Amino acid sequence: MVDKNPVTFDKTVFLLHGGGALGSYQVGVFKALSEYDIHPDWVIGTSIGAINSAIIVGNPPEKRLNQLEAFWNKIATNIPGVPNVINNIMLERMQHQYSAQLTTLSGQPGFFKPRLINPWFGIETTADRLSYYDTSELRKTLLEFVDFDLINQRKIRLSVGAVRVSTGKLVYFENTKTTIRPEHIMASCALPPGFPAIEVDNEFFWDGGLYSNTQLNLLLCENEPIKYLCFMVHLFDAYGTRPTNMDAVYKRQKEITYSSHHKQAIYVYRNIHNLRHAIRVLGASLSKEKQNDPRLKPILELGKTGVIHLARFHLKGKLSELSSKDYEFSLPTINERIKSGYNDVCKCMRNPPWNQPCPDDIGLILYELSENPVKEEGLFDELLSYEPLS
Repeated sequence: MVDKNPVTFDKTVFLLHGGGALGSYQVGVFKALSEYDIHPDWVIGTSIGAINSAIIVGNPPEKRLNQLEAFWNKIATNIPGVPNVINNIMLERMQHQYSAQLTTLSGQPGFFKPRLINPWFGIETTADRLSYYDTSELRKTLLEFVDFDLINQRKIRLSVGAVRVSTGKLVYFENTKTTIRPEHIMASCALPPGFPAIEVDNEFFWDGGLYSNTQLNLLLCENEPIKYLCFMVHLFDAYGTRPTNMDAVYKRQKEITYSSHHKQAIYVYRNIHNLRHAIRVLGASLSKEKQNDPRLKPILELGKTGVIHLARFHLKGKLSELSSKDYEFSLPTINERIKSGYNDVCKCMRNPPWNQPCPDDIGLILYELSENPVKEEGLFDELLSYEPLS
């Protein structure tokens, strides 16, 4: 059954993936969505997505974009780009390699810097000292670009994922449950062995991407019977080309590892929702007397569930990108990724798929907003999805 009325949403969610230097793409996505007057009620982030999330939630609407762009300009490596000529892939690769090597040797300003003593040569110590880089500068940078008092006013819900080192358990730091400090954001992007574990309330935490690079499961666990519009911004794509050299092997390995297999979670959620929908339909057919039966009430409560419209944007990299793309912080590359995110959203907004009529009995609708979506066979055939026109 298709609802012919325009779709309206109760809450808008931004879900920001981890990916180091690739996170500048999320700035472009945010810029375009803001221009179309789409603002979040809830922001969920991991790793670099947690930093972008904190800047968004920790600033008033009129300052968010300026602060995002200023942060990325601060941590960027200001080196010249390559000439925009035909067949310049080799020149671009040389520039990418040079920029990545600078990061490896000297770190990034306001973000991280190499430790003076290699941790392999040290004695046994604590997890917050075991890393190749020191991220203490990041705390000052976060305080410069994020108003944590504003975050903790809870005008917008903020959730960031981190992994407890001692148990391997995924933990969410949420401003609805705790007072968010710079350490919570730093913990979400403490990717070992490059970055050290961050201590929060006498526990050590690492990057949430070690467990899941997209905290989609947090949204899927919500039980509010409302309609969500979620913009999910991925920075690694599972679909790519076959490697033809060793660097390409590392690149594909990284893409597959961090692409976060969100469709599996979506498939499970859809099955659960279908069961809940069946309970809701069955409950509506019962008499008032049976609906109020104490034995049936807990079961009928399971039929109250929301609907999620999930719009997935993902960064489609250039052929010249190397396996070092997630720590290639050159200013020309960062600006290029911001532009790419902006253009992807603007193209989609010509005809937003989530504004179209849709079935009213489906728990999750996935909009794959890429130029060349790949249809999976078998497991995900039943997922309702949207494929944009070229």
